[in-house]
Amino acid sequence: MEFNTVLFDVGENGVATITLNRPESFNSFNDTQIGEVLGACKLAEENDAVRVLVLTGAGKSFSAGGDAGMLATMKSSFDARYIFDRSALMLKTIYNFPKPVIAALNGVAAGAATGCTLACDIVIASEKAKFAANFVNIAFVPDGGTSYFLFNKLGHHRAAEILYTGKILNAEECLQAGIFNRVVPHDTLIDEVNKLAEQIAAGPPITLKYMKQILRACTDKDLDTVASLESGAQVMCWNSEDFREGIQAFLEKRRPQFKGK
Repeated sequence: MEFNTVLFDVGENGVATITLNRPESFNSFNDTQIGEVLGACKLAEENDAVRVLVLTGAGKSFSAGGDAGMLATMKSSFDARYIFDRSALMLKTIYNFPKPVIAALNGVAAGAATGCTLACDIVIASEKAKFAANFVNIAFVPDGGTSYFLFNKLGHHRAAEILYTGKILNAEECLQAGIFNRVVPHDTLIDEVNKLAEQIAAGPPITLKYMKQILRACTDKDLDTVASLESGAQVMCWNSEDFREGIQAFLEKRRPQFKGK
């Protein structure tokens, strides 16, 4: 697949990186870029050598959300629904990606990009990062699942204040609210993310896949259901070669070499 609005790289360390690459437009989403993000996610999912996916932006911004020019020139409700559904598909694809996803937030995440950020498993942010779910300023409701993610992350009251006022949160406020996992110096962001991604990529892929499925189920399942999912997944892990390697490595006091089998 040819990419014009994203960069897609697969490293030898098991880490794939998607870089939103429209810096002249603050990496805002247009239909082409949405399609390329979807395509890159498909390639990363199908590649067994990829164990962790990193999502970041080129230039000073992570993403400004939907491309303003595109939004202003859509000619019909049909066109509008098409692009909003495509945006939602991108967010759902990131959220449901079967391998761990880390957001390396290099700058502002605005509009639909806030949902994109929250769809990731882990968010490591530059000290310069900002979180701008300010849809209300252009008379829009949140899209791409942003309402869902903010409600589940912060609860109704805090989500309502942010969305109703369009308040822009700085990196420290996001850290305190639990939106970001960690805030690091801007110049060290990629190194810090790569270090974490490589640590996770060295883990057992089958186990990590089931962990992610179970965590996702926790948003809408009761304790009995989640506990049952855990038990079933544990049996699958117990039957894996990686489990036997993990036990043997523990007994031999060495680092395990997981192969995803």
